[in-house]
Amino acid sequence: MTSSEQNNRNASNTDGIRIEITRPHPLLFPTSVYSIPQKESKVYVPIRLYVNVINDSLTPFYIAPFQSFLPELVTLDGQRIKQNLVSEKIVTNAQPNKSLEYSQRQEVGWWQIKPESSFGFRLIAKLFWQNNSLQLKVPSPANYVFGYTNLNYFWCFDDLQANTYQLRFILNTEFSTRYASKSNIITEQILLEDSSKILTTPWVNLRLVHPLSTDSDAIEVDDLRFKVEKPSSVLWTTPTMQSGAKKEVKIGIRVTNNTSTVFRFYQTGSFDVIVIDNYGKEINFVRDPIRLQLSHDPKYYLVQPGEHTFFDLNGMLFWADEQLQLAIPNKCRHCFTGTDAFYYFHHLKLGNSYHLQLTYHVSELRAKRLQENVDENVWNGCIFMPFIEFCLIEP
Repeated sequence: MTSSEQNNRNASNTDGIRIEITRPHPLLFPTSVYSIPQKESKVYVPIRLYVNVINDSLTPFYIAPFQSFLPELVTLDGQRIKQNLVSEKIVTNAQPNKSLEYSQRQEVGWWQIKPESSFGFRLIAKLFWQNNSLQLKVPSPANYVFGYTNLNYFWCFDDLQANTYQLRFILNTEFSTRYASKSNIITEQILLEDSSKILTTPWVNLRLVHPLSTDSDAIEVDDLRFKVEKPSSVLWTTPTMQSGAKKEVKIGIRVTNNTSTVFRFYQTGSFDVIVIDNYGKEINFVRDPIRLQLSHDPKYYLVQPGEHTFFDLNGMLFWADEQLQLAIPNKCRHCFTGTDAFYYFHHLKLGNSYHLQLTYHVSELRAKRLQENVDENVWNGCIFMPFIEFCLIEP
């Protein structure tokens, strides 16, 4: 059974209520590829999940704030991966305090979704190594929607391998008055198959890939090699604080075509960047306003079998308002000036270490539109590259 067939079979709608994952969208990006971090790096790979609850009915829909959305992870052959309910600080089974749960129930009340409307929330799952085990930790929606820092509950999947997994979320609306506790969750899991009130999202495919043993900066996906090009040293020298001083940072992605097929690789608007500090926190960024429409003369890279191409993503370090910033191009045009547009990462600190991750993505929909004008295959997919580690030092 294909992924799309499973999506059609398992996505559900009950009483006009449905839930869906909108990032990564299973129709735009059927499979997202994540580079497994190095064990010794102690850095996690963020996996962004956007979930929507849609109320197509004519009556309000209520969800208890601490009611559990159950993530389910399976292999492509249907083997279910066991999950544990864990806390932020203790990676063992944890049960919320019942008296605390009652007081929170009184304080927060209910989450209401009005008729013919929807509400979405973002979850940042983490892929990381702990005790020599590759783990995926998926947060509870309550952590983000309601901001309870003392209730950071997660579902943890242990002993993952370099493999393709399918992920979905399950909500049993028959348990709308029950809160996320160990006993309630076990009860829900037992009754999932027999309940007529089950909401499930379509499956999304997460493919976990080890960097190459011969090159930790490269991964290989379907005989295409994606390699991060970076400075030879992890020590990045910053510019002086004088006005207009800049320091170039040479980075990019090299794609080698080891298949027997000619591919065109599209560039415009196909790159994302994140920077994580040494404490595991993502650095805030802003970006230039961009032109969203496809170019009339799109930027392609034609790659014959056995050949390679290079996406130049050279950035720059500079000072602005006494803040050290890093700018990385996103290969779009500025909405107003027509010049190159950039991501800007602020409040960087001298002497601190960081990890930078590049993502290259072209959706199936965009590739089909581009394919109308060319004979060769336009590559599509979503690749989360190995991290680039760097430390900022004075000139």
